[in-house]
Amino acid sequence: MSPATTGTPAWRVVAEREVRTKLRDKPFLVSFAVLVLLVVAGLVVSALLGGRTSTSEVAVVGQDARAAAVVEGARGLLPPGDRLEVQQVDDAAEAEQLVRAGDVDGALLAGDGDDLELVGADEVDAGLADVLARSAQAEALERNAAAAGTTTQDLLRGSTLDQRLLSPPDVDPVVATVLPFAFGFLFFLLAIQFGMAIAQSVVEEKQSRVVEILAAAVPLRSLLVGKVAANGALALVQVVLLVGIALGGLALTGRGDLLGLLGAPVLWFVLFFVLGFVALACVWAVAGSLATRNEDLQSTTSPLLAVLLAVFYLGLFGGGSLLVVASYVPVASTVAMPIRLVTGDVAWWEPVVSAALVLLAAVLLVRLGARLYERSLLRTDRRTSVREVLRERG
Repeated sequence: MSPATTGTPAWRVVAEREVRTKLRDKPFLVSFAVLVLLVVAGLVVSALLGGRTSTSEVAVVGQDARAAAVVEGARGLLPPGDRLEVQQVDDAAEAEQLVRAGDVDGALLAGDGDDLELVGADEVDAGLADVLARSAQAEALERNAAAAGTTTQDLLRGSTLDQRLLSPPDVDPVVATVLPFAFGFLFFLLAIQFGMAIAQSVVEEKQSRVVEILAAAVPLRSLLVGKVAANGALALVQVVLLVGIALGGLALTGRGDLLGLLGAPVLWFVLFFVLGFVALACVWAVAGSLATRNEDLQSTTSPLLAVLLAVFYLGLFGGGSLLVVASYVPVASTVAMPIRLVTGDVAWWEPVVSAALVLLAAVLLVRLGARLYERSLLRTDRRTSVREVLRERG
């Protein structure tokens, strides 16, 4: 049944057909499931690493009050969540035996003179040694100050080293490192996945000569609009679901403090993704229409792949003035502007202007792409070059 008989716009019929085909495509569903698993795995690993704690156990001779005091003081120097347990023994020989057997991480024993020594088996844990050494120094300082008739506060007066940053970071360094990669990777992956789907769909219809039948029932521009709309809608749904899972996971894993920081950049990323995808979608369709078989796509899509790869590397390594300039360059701004919103001061008008530039580029590319698509789609005898299509009148 043709669109004319149903009263449904032709592009919508094409879009519905594309969506139904995709939702029945197992590789498409599997790839989305893999993306969801990657996001969930990343959240789980982040939560495990962020909540990781350690417990150390030290053997101390029961009669050695100073060693016991040093261990007690070390507990206050441990990172949040870490624990330091004490196992009291009768003598040094028993403590060393526990160390050899691996029952304790070390033994804090009396050394030469007033010193203490930390005994390990084949090595001494560096973290444990550091915290016990700092505690021993604090204990010795307090004891010697009391013997000299003064206090540790008097001895340490003027020794505090304050720190002040002229340009303090506004964002967690981990977030500033991970988020650019996430934005770049997500745009790179989904743009290629759905862009190649458009190109392959076009070339398969040309190779099977189905396009000639479709062209008789549906205007070529409606065929193009339908493909772009369907794949754009599916890409948007994937982005929104993945972002929703990521933000929900942060809230569930106790990182809800990041939601206020990431909310605006993520929403801008979704907007820029849609505009950037539309700007490239017609170009992907043209890449498919220039080819006559799937083997030709490697050459016709190479420029697009190079652009996407450049945008991905920009998200990983871009910074400074390069990132500022890229945030106003259509397609590159899909990654660059959201990164700037997270890591730097951006005036309210900057993302608005950047989005307007992407929208303008999308309109121009859609018009140009539609013209090239219409001129090259029905050429099924050989591969066509862009220069050849541009030279054609009409």
